[in-house]
Amino acid sequence: MSRFSEIIGQRDAIVHLQNCLRTGHIPHAVILAGEEGSGKMALASAFANTLVCRNRQEENGRLEPCGTCRDCLQAKAGSHPDINVVTPAKVPESGKTPVLGVDDVRRFRADVQIKPYQSDWKIYIVPHAERMTPQAQNALLKTLEEPPAYAVILLLADSLTGFLPTVLSRCIALRMKPTPEAELTKVLMERCGADLQSAKIAGRLSGGNAGRAMSLLQDEEAAAFRQQAVAFLRDLPRQDAFQIHQFAADLGTNAPVFLDLASCWYRDIAVLKATGETGALIFQDEVRYSIQSAQNTGFPALLRIQESLAKARLRRARGGNDAQVLEMLLLEIRDACRGRAS
Repeated sequence: MSRFSEIIGQRDAIVHLQNCLRTGHIPHAVILAGEEGSGKMALASAFANTLVCRNRQEENGRLEPCGTCRDCLQAKAGSHPDINVVTPAKVPESGKTPVLGVDDVRRFRADVQIKPYQSDWKIYIVPHAERMTPQAQNALLKTLEEPPAYAVILLLADSLTGFLPTVLSRCIALRMKPTPEAELTKVLMERCGADLQSAKIAGRLSGGNAGRAMSLLQDEEAAAFRQQAVAFLRDLPRQDAFQIHQFAADLGTNAPVFLDLASCWYRDIAVLKATGETGALIFQDEVRYSIQSAQNTGFPALLRIQESLAKARLRRARGGNDAQVLEMLLLEIRDACRGRAS
């Protein structure tokens, strides 16, 4: 059962939801926006669990579910009748993100009209909400405009860009933020048993994304992918267009991880170029190559690369296809490294 105390970072969002719990002014529609691994599902679950608990406890300045009442035990078992995770009726093909359609939203709307079974609230958690079709979002509008007094709808999204303006205007949007490096490093050492250096590297590579940082520390596949990605970046100036196309197409769900790796990789080279110091580098095991790259890459090229990385993040945030976004980015970086004009 998720608790606020288990959530890493996200102080602003937690403070907002805690204020709602204390005042009793519970919003009927909230969007929790943040990339995968940022903790939005854990935050939604903690809020839902605390809402249904009838014996909330004050712990370290926060209201938490007691963990022992009937509602808490059901929530922990994933069987609370008034906490619902809304998923499509049709299972998507392997590798595809489940997306709610119009029929799914209509079933959801019909269920909302049924009063809570045992709680004062009936809570709906909707993953990947920004990927709903415009038709599905329009079908949801009626419920957002006139929700029953007991209904709480928590829309989880990677970003706000996929929502219709009419949906956004009827929701409170809370953005998940990167966890500060010092806080994330401490948590990784405490919860994962990582040493200081490993925790710092995972924290920096993750861009402050706690879930991704833990994955980098614990997941053997993640470690193998990091080695593969670094090897590709090391050889990128010599890659042809087909190799770049194939690599980008094969990234799949690793696309955001690769984007963070690439940002850190060229950040190291820029730091060396500017300062000549190696102590602050992220890829300590690649110092020799970073020094060589810093010597061979001019400041104009490094500036172009940073601009390309920023554009790639913007394209992803606007809903761009990951494979196409990463392929374009890699071609731009390769040309910058080769000294070609934009």
